[in-house]
Amino acid sequence: MGANGSGKSSLFEFLKFLRDSMQWEIPPEIVTGAYGQQIFHFEDAPNIEWCISTNLKTLSMGYIPVVYEGSISGPIGRLSINKEYARSGRTEILNVANGKGSYINLTEEGEVKEDIQLRPRGLALRAFNNALQEPLFQLRDYISNWGFYSSLTIAIDKIRRSVVIEQEPVLREDCSNLSSVLHYLMTEYHDSFEELQDYLRFVIPGFETLTVKARGGPGEVIAFYRENGVDSELSLSDSSEGIIRLLCWMVLCLHPKPSTLLCMDEPDQGVHPRTLTVLAELIKRTSEHTQIILATHSSFFLKQFELADIAVIRKEDGEAIFRKPKDSKILQNLLREFGTDEIEQLHQSDELESFA
Repeated sequence: MGANGSGKSSLFEFLKFLRDSMQWEIPPEIVTGAYGQQIFHFEDAPNIEWCISTNLKTLSMGYIPVVYEGSISGPIGRLSINKEYARSGRTEILNVANGKGSYINLTEEGEVKEDIQLRPRGLALRAFNNALQEPLFQLRDYISNWGFYSSLTIAIDKIRRSVVIEQEPVLREDCSNLSSVLHYLMTEYHDSFEELQDYLRFVIPGFETLTVKARGGPGEVIAFYRENGVDSELSLSDSSEGIIRLLCWMVLCLHPKPSTLLCMDEPDQGVHPRTLTVLAELIKRTSEHTQIILATHSSFFLKQFELADIAVIRKEDGEAIFRKPKDSKILQNLLREFGTDEIEQLHQSDELESFA
């Protein structure tokens, strides 16, 4: 949580930049599509630096701690990848600086040091496509599978049309292939599909059943549902934007193979407040299988989560600062005395941020 302009969107944009850099060249605007942003566009612009720590699941070594850091600098048109460095435990596995570098190939037979061929305008980690180059391949795969979803970018018009069936589809970031993902759940993960229907019956008055049928062109499908009191089936093209948005967030949470990091920007927008308790429970359950970063301005939605789950981003002297309200003993005592409902009031009055 945090005020407008505190840096929440910048955090998501930066993480998305790292994800995109695992797949494509870094564009001149750094953040894809961010033309006009004054990032890296000045001679004296500072470097962007990052450091990621994770317990990475590898194929042959199980879970291992990995630290990945790097920095790039501008300005626009003269992008420079200054350094990339990664280590597994105490073992250096990637070391790149000023266009040259090497990596350690960890195998059961031992460690083999090799020079790395760098691509222009590309991070070194992007070069690792061979699953035998553990754990660098797994680190690249982990970042490549981050997902970014926003209530503002859900493509309602596209969702209301039939779509081509996909093999093991993941919900696109504009959710335009929603019917294809629903078809995948219905045919391959029946239990998840039934669970989705149970949630829909709970939050949507009159909802009865959901199904996906062949409609449109060859190999295309669209979702239909039955509603109590309506004789004929309704399709997604008949659905309100609120139902479609809610369906997108639920499918995202119930997908059997969630993103390795799931960033959700204001999922509370456009859905009825009574559904937020159910959505919060789904999100918390999904967080047992993957990491989720969720941004919200909704005080009611915020109070559905534990204090330990809440983080505040706020501006201090022009810098975005990340704080955890749970570290405030005063706030902990206040909530013990007045209950967790007080979180909603504190958020509305901006006092919650002052405790962070």
